[in-house]
Parts: sequence; structure tokens; C-alpha cells
Amino acid sequence: PGHADDDRLTNPMGIHDRDYVRNRPTSGHGARVSLHPRGFSVVTWLIIINVAVFMLDAFFQSNGTLIPVHVGDRFVEGYTGRDVDFVSPNGTPDGKGRVVYQMFSPAKELVGYSFYRVMPPLEAIGHFSTIKAFTHIEIWRFITFQFLHDSTTHLLFNMIGLFFFGPIVERYLGGKLFLAFYLVCGICGAFLYLLLNLLGFLGYEADTPLIGASAGVFGVLMASAFIARDAVMLFMMVLPMRVSTGAYLFVALAAINLLTRGANAGGDAAHLGGAAAGFYFIRKPHHLLDFFDDFLGSSDRSKGRRAAKGKPAKRSRKERRVDAILDKVSREGMHALSEAERKILAQASEEKRR
Repeated sequence: PGHADDDRLTNPMGIHDRDYVRNRPTSGHGARVSLHPRGFSVVTWLIIINVAVFMLDAFFQSNGTLIPVHVGDRFVEGYTGRDVDFVSPNGTPDGKGRVVYQMFSPAKELVGYSFYRVMPPLEAIGHFSTIKAFTHIEIWRFITFQFLHDSTTHLLFNMIGLFFFGPIVERYLGGKLFLAFYLVCGICGAFLYLLLNLLGFLGYEADTPLIGASAGVFGVLMASAFIARDAVMLFMMVLPMRVSTGAYLFVALAAINLLTRGANAGGDAAHLGGAAAGFYFIRKPHHLLDFFDDFLGSSDRSKGRRAAKGKPAKRSRKERRVDAILDKVSREGMHALSEAERKILAQASEEKRR
């Protein structure tokens, strides 16, 4: 396979008018939630960014603005990169989505082959692959691949899933925590794809690109199954069933396709990684509280470590209150917090960033 698309998600219609999703969260499994949070939500921004990136790359592609991405070389036995004098000006497609150029020595002997993938600019910069993210340590690709799609259908199904299920989870977690949740699910999807490819299970070339939002959307779907499990969705846009049933059925189909190494097995590896992350983090959302500080390398942590070496500072009443709230989150989950406790936690997070 020349491309691993993270797609084939449901069209989850018919959920917004159900009683399960009209009200604010209460406590416990299957809590009530509001589908549409007030204001310009994180879900809305995610959809806008995904659509804008797709349209921009489609514009570049229609105008022939494509970038050759070097993905590796293979040398004839007995030769090395030092033997290369020039590369042939014309490449040949290899049937795996790559263009192959011949490399020659000063004596005009064929010494190897150079492989390239030709992509629109944003896909070239942002796609995920084993060789780029792992071998070349281009770690930003764990995030950027989540905003790339290779077709209108690929984009449409992912955005439909995000549109219907994303607000449920965002209302439950809050905007910032939801964004962390969504991105972490996508990152875990890429990690599972990477792990299985390194182990040789997928059988993909190391430069096979992975793109798509479905790892994050699968995580959101699993979270919805926890939050609003009895709400109704249309599975495959046809069969009405509970969200919890539909979510686990999609996971089962992805697992079967991966185990049988069917079409788009790489995409399904990402789906399962995102689903597993969604299953875990919706039950332990407090583990995401410091995601942006950890990911961006906040200097607050280094300051805290230096301070910890000296005499312990006396904790204020507000700090003790925040600690108590975090303990509650650890014991009972984010959904157990009152509105006042959520505000205290949000204010503490803002103050920490400043």
C-alpha cells in the first residue's frame, strides 16, 4: 500500500435532539451533557482548521505546486553515498506512491536509487511516517498529521464525526482539556501505527504516510460512549443504535481489519490507538491537566524543581483548595466536579501559565 488513510468513520446523525445530550453534566457514568457549548468552541476551530488546510493543499495541487520529499536511498551492494556523482534528472514511479531516481558514480556506474514522494506543501511538511517521525525525529508530525486529508470524502466523514460527538466531550471536559484530549488521542494513534510498523506487522514501507483526523475522532467517539452511552446514532448512516454500541462496533471492525491486514490496516492501527486513548483518558482526564505545559516544555516546571530543593514554601489556602480538587478528580473523574470547582481549577491553570 502506498498510503495509509485514517478514515472510514461513521456519520453519527440523530443525536442532537435526544434527552441525554440536552442538559449539563450530572455525576456518574452516562452523565447528561449539552451538545452545543456556548461560544466559538474548540470543535468549531478544529473543523475550520481541518477544512482550511485541505482547501489550501487542494489549491496548491490544482496549480501544480507539489514538493518532492526525499524519503530514502538504496545503494547497490559494495557502494555508499560517497560514490554518488550525479542523479538522473528523470524519475520513474515505483508503484508504491514514490518516484525513483538512479544515482551514478563518477565512472558512470549505477550505484543506487533515490526515493521521493511528491506531495502538496502542507502534506509534505506535516504527514506522519515511520522514517520522518522516528528516524528523522520530526516529532511535530505526531500533531500535524491530524489536520491533513487526502480526499473530500476522507475529510467529510471525519468532520461529521467531530461535529456530532465533539461537542458532547468538549462540554464534559471544558475547552482546553478537550483539546488536550483530542490531540493526545491522535498522538496515541500515531504511536500505535509506528509501533506496529516497526515490528513489521503492517508490512508498510518506512516512508508510507499516515494522515487524517480519525485517531482523534475515534477517541472522541469512545468518550461519547462513556458520557452519553444511551444516546442514539445512525451506524453507517443507516442503522439506529446506542452510541456505546456503535462505538464498540466500530472499534471491533477496525480491529478485525487490522488483524486480517485488510485495506487501510495502517489507518485502523491509528483508529485503535486513538480509541484506546479515548477510553482511558475520558475516565482519567486529570492526567491531561498539564499536557500543554509538558508538551511545550513550560519553564514553570524547572522553576518548581529548583524551588523544591530549598525550604518548602507554606501553601496558601487557595493552593490547598486546588490540591483537594485535583484529588477529587483523581478519585472520581472530571465529571464529578461542581461548576465552582471547575472554575477554581481553570483559574489556577491560567495563573500557572502566566
